[in-house]
Parts: sequence; structure tokens; C-alpha cells
Amino acid sequence: MTRINGFNLGVYTFLLTVALSIVLGATAYAGKQQLTAFVIGIPTITLLVFLVLAEVTPRLIKLTGAFGVSEDDAPQAAEDDAGASPGGMEAGSWRRVGIVYGWLVLYFAMTFVFGFYIAIPVFMVLFLTIESRLIPVYAVGVMVAAGLPLYIIFRLVLDIPLWTGILPRILPGIIGGGTVPQLN
Repeated sequence: MTRINGFNLGVYTFLLTVALSIVLGATAYAGKQQLTAFVIGIPTITLLVFLVLAEVTPRLIKLTGAFGVSEDDAPQAAEDDAGASPGGMEAGSWRRVGIVYGWLVLYFAMTFVFGFYIAIPVFMVLFLTIESRLIPVYAVGVMVAAGLPLYIIFRLVLDIPLWTGILPRILPGIIGGGTVPQLN
């Protein structure tokens, strides 16, 4: 008999409810605004449904092994270790958390300065070569395979201009115009 983690199930169900309400609320929008919510929302809902099902039927977690996800990767609470930190995580785990936050800050900074069209491909190659230790040629291949659909969907199909970064505003005569997006 396997144990179901009620907290995880609750969080996944809450996020699924939020995603469903956003997608269902998007039906009131017109044209491309509606399509944008669907393009982002449908994959999110699909992944959240998978997580809920994986929480209810733990055998489904074995399928994620093909994606490189392992239960051994999760930080374990060191109950019987004498050198454990008060939070229940070892010092190496906190170092790993710091590295992940460093990558997050780098991505947001690159997106703010260079915009989505430059930041996403460059960040993907950097992350895959440095953090995942993927061969640079393969990293570029993954970047093209992931970046091309992003560009095709948002720029060509939906005709939604993504944030071009603050750099065009700093150098308007060389690169072109750009403004900081509103935060509301």
C-alpha cells in the first residue's frame, strides 16, 4: 500500500483549479488574446493533470524516469544525521537551492536586458552546457528544437510581439525602440 501525500495533492489541485479558471475565463476574450491563453493554459493543465494522477497512482511516477526525473534527486530530510541543519536539509542541499536561484535571477536579468528572443536561446545553451553538462552542439540542437516553435507560435502564428528588452531603449538609434512593460 502506498501513501498519498495530501499536501502535494492539495497544491496540485489548487493550481489545476487556477489554470482551469484562467483558460475558461479566456473564452470571454476576443481573437488572439483567447488563443494566447489557450496556448499557454492547455499544456499547463495537461501537466497538472499528470501530476495529480501521479500523486494518486504512484506507479505513474516510474514513467518520469524516461525524462531524467528521479526520486533520489529530491533533498531528503536528515532525521538521523548528527550534522543536519535545523531546517532538515544538509548544507549541500542549500547550496543547490542557491544555484537554482542564481539561474533564475540570471534568466530574469537576461530577459529584462536582451528580451525574450535573445535571452531564451542564450540561456538554454548556457544552462544545458554548464548545469546539465550537455555537449554544446547538442545544447544548440535542443535550443533550436525548443526555440523555433516558440518563435513560430508567438511571432508568426499569434503575431504577439514579445518583450525585446531594455537594450533597444538604451541604444535607440542602433537597435530600435523599446519600453519597459507595465506591471499591472
